[in-house]
Amino acid sequence: MKRFAFFDVDDTLITVKSMFDFFRYWTLEWRRESAALEAFEREFSQLRAAGESRENLNRAYYRYFAGIRSEDIERAGAAWASAWLAHPERFFIAAPVHLLRELSADGVEPVFVSGSFDAVLRPIADHLSVTNILAAPLELRADGCYTGRIGTPQTIGAGKAVAIRNFLSEQKVRADVCLAVGDDISDLPMLQSVGTAVVVGEHPQLTEIADARSWRRLPAMAE
Repeated sequence: MKRFAFFDVDDTLITVKSMFDFFRYWTLEWRRESAALEAFEREFSQLRAAGESRENLNRAYYRYFAGIRSEDIERAGAAWASAWLAHPERFFIAAPVHLLRELSADGVEPVFVSGSFDAVLRPIADHLSVTNILAAPLELRADGCYTGRIGTPQTIGAGKAVAIRNFLSEQKVRADVCLAVGDDISDLPMLQSVGTAVVVGEHPQLTEIADARSWRRLPAMAE
């Protein structure tokens, strides 16, 4: 019987928030535009102070790539990931990565589910021998540049569960035989969408739910 294990990425498998760490690399190292990073951080500080949802924060983030060629972002994403992959002891969270490899060895196929995007996730997936990625579906113009908009489903919060449901429907696999791993309360819809849930780290709300439901818990320590 085919089975899948759905893994959130940031703070579940890796120690950094990939979108924001990449944007710092993109502006400071790749394009040498420190003013762009300052404007970005100023906007996001204001959005967070206003209590904007993760969904709206994601929309705001991807607007910064409007008009940028996808090939340029992919090259930068590969370079960003390569720098981190040279130091796996600082980049990967040990217990969930071990679980991913253990499940894979047992024939359970791991899948990334993340609000981040393919250009930064693909090199990490390749390193961990993960084939399928359910990530933010970024819209492209006919000329190969990003529009700055996200398609559907947006893989944040409830959107992760929608993406998993669509994926399992295409694969003709039952949700109850699958597993999901996450670290944040926003991962709850994803965790509840499958038969087995695993929680990484110490998020107060999520660990309370995990303990009440006897879900497995893993520490969030680097390798």
